[in-house]
Amino acid sequence: MPSKSRKVSFYKITMEEEKTFGNKKQNTFISADKIEEFFSLIYSSKMQPLRNGNKAITVKPSGIIYVIEVVEYNNHRTFLKIGQQNLSNTVALRDSNTLESERVPMKENQLLELFTFALIDFQTGIISYIGINGAPKISAVRALFDDNINSSNKITTNLAAIMTNDILNVLVRKRIISKISLTVAIPEDDILSAQNIDMDTFDSLMNIKSQTATYNIVGRRNKNIFESSSKLAEFVAAIKMKYGNNLKKISANAKDDNEKSQVYDLMQYNFTKTVSLGYDDCGLVFEDDFKEALINTYNTYKSELLRYIRN
Repeated sequence: MPSKSRKVSFYKITMEEEKTFGNKKQNTFISADKIEEFFSLIYSSKMQPLRNGNKAITVKPSGIIYVIEVVEYNNHRTFLKIGQQNLSNTVALRDSNTLESERVPMKENQLLELFTFALIDFQTGIISYIGINGAPKISAVRALFDDNINSSNKITTNLAAIMTNDILNVLVRKRIISKISLTVAIPEDDILSAQNIDMDTFDSLMNIKSQTATYNIVGRRNKNIFESSSKLAEFVAAIKMKYGNNLKKISANAKDDNEKSQVYDLMQYNFTKTVSLGYDDCGLVFEDDFKEALINTYNTYKSELLRYIRN
């Protein structure tokens, strides 16, 4: 039977520390070894031991509660299970043959959890992340560090989407990046609140699956919006983290002197790979399936990924 396909996205994790020299503030990048040192400290002193031998901790980016469970940590790599807690009254167990459904048996202090997985290689700073509809966002990894690092100086964690074909270098060398456009799908349940549509008007929109909205960010005349390729990559990553699978398009308008502005589809250049998980005949995908898929995909494309992040 055919297997289920999932998309693996790749991010580069970096940290910057703000220091004051005299009257000037300056940001300096933190080494890969130091980033792993931060993780090791969080893992050893702040995470809660679990009965299965793993450790876990809660993080709350944008007020959403995520649980990050360290399934494995060795050889400068960690395999993470990232869960998002959900209420039990929105799901049920249904028999695929009889179509009968029943409530999910749960204790008073239990919540259902949607989850996905990520692999971090601290030596390269590359995060491999499996995107699943409705699953937690990669922003949970950034919150893991930002919420748990104690420092008298300001430390910021950045996640930049790794992009192919050197598109970032192409864009930042253009004299003008004049516009960024993004199109997102607004789920049916969010249309009223997100778009301030009154109920009477919404009645005419019933039976729709989603609505799309396009946002244009336009720079000042003859001025670049981004000062460096890393900032553009961080912007793309932040947009992807916010909207997840609801992000349908993101593009940039750029030009040099004596040429017309060209539109670059940035999603087309994201470094992603499709992997197969489980089998459709049983509908089950196990933790080891995710782990094997992430490790094999990362190892296969590691050299290519390193070329893109070192340009």
